[in-house]
Amino acid sequence: MMRVGFLLNHEAPHQVLHAAPVAAGLSRRHGHAVVLLTAGPAVEAVLERVLSLYPDHRCRSIRLAVPTPVRWGAAALKPAVHAGKAARLRLNRDKLAACDAVVTPEKTSLALRDDPALRHLVMIHTRHGAGDRAVGFDARASRFDLVLAAGEKVRERLITEGGVAADRCRVVGYPKFDVAPQLARPTRPFADDRPVVLYNPHYSNRESSWPRWGRRVLDFFRESPAYNLIFAPHPVLYSRPLRHRARPLQRWRGRHGIHVDTGSDACFDMSHVLAADIYLGDVSSQVYEFLWRPRPCVFLDAHDLTGSEPAANLAMWRAGEVVRDIDQLPAALDRARGAPSAYRAEQDALFAATFDHDPDTPAGARAADVIAGFLHR
Repeated sequence: MMRVGFLLNHEAPHQVLHAAPVAAGLSRRHGHAVVLLTAGPAVEAVLERVLSLYPDHRCRSIRLAVPTPVRWGAAALKPAVHAGKAARLRLNRDKLAACDAVVTPEKTSLALRDDPALRHLVMIHTRHGAGDRAVGFDARASRFDLVLAAGEKVRERLITEGGVAADRCRVVGYPKFDVAPQLARPTRPFADDRPVVLYNPHYSNRESSWPRWGRRVLDFFRESPAYNLIFAPHPVLYSRPLRHRARPLQRWRGRHGIHVDTGSDACFDMSHVLAADIYLGDVSSQVYEFLWRPRPCVFLDAHDLTGSEPAANLAMWRAGEVVRDIDQLPAALDRARGAPSAYRAEQDALFAATFDHDPDTPAGARAADVIAGFLHR
């Protein structure tokens, strides 16, 4: 029996659903000692929701301890940088050293590779999200001993662009789909039956529509008699507001036809995704979760990315119309509403390439089996 730590080291809990089903599967199916190493109460609350779907799991949860002065300092820096992540890794070396393997959904944990006391760790990357941005396929991926991919498209790019060895990159499906549809509360927070648009900008200043066009988008919906809006950006946008140019939202909060949510569980448990009729975004991978139930999409290219980015990095934009002039947004939304199946064939093809869905075996169980086999080998 090996001791496997699932490292959930992000203060925002949006990554939990990508790893917790795997942890539950590993503890249930293979008898390894599974320890969930958590960043704090927000993560633990979401973990509790996920693990409630696996009542026979045998995972144990430990919070990564940080002294109060360090915690206060990290909180002061949080608007610009997640300083707490590095501090938790540094200050909990004993808990990490007690593990034989560490499974994690993010890449900052690769800092453990530089600690001589932790070089015995087998490091496994579940990834989080299934988007097309280049950062998801950079060379850091090759530093993991094993990388799990949602589908064949993702695996091929990890091998060809990230340098991951073919025998260390396995397709397992998308564990989030095991649990999110059951956890979601897809309520429509509007009294009328106007179509609901989900505006989901990414946090990347170089790629997001938010810094350049975001306020104009919200102003359009504030005056629109035709649509309701759920504004639910990537959770990191408002957890690091200085770094990602977030703006106060009082001008739109409480307005008829606009629901603002910058960080509740609904932003990542597919509640908003399932409640919306039209997806409006830029480069967030959440569009692929929206396509779990295909509906119209519209994309905002505020940086002329189509003129500078390789096509593979923008593959998701084949799922709908791309707006390159913000004045064209109303017409694009009307076209999406009027022809909801116009991009259905592309949406189905993109979803199939991105996610290897096996109706007989949940992705969390598939991932657990792959990890157990790898550790045994």
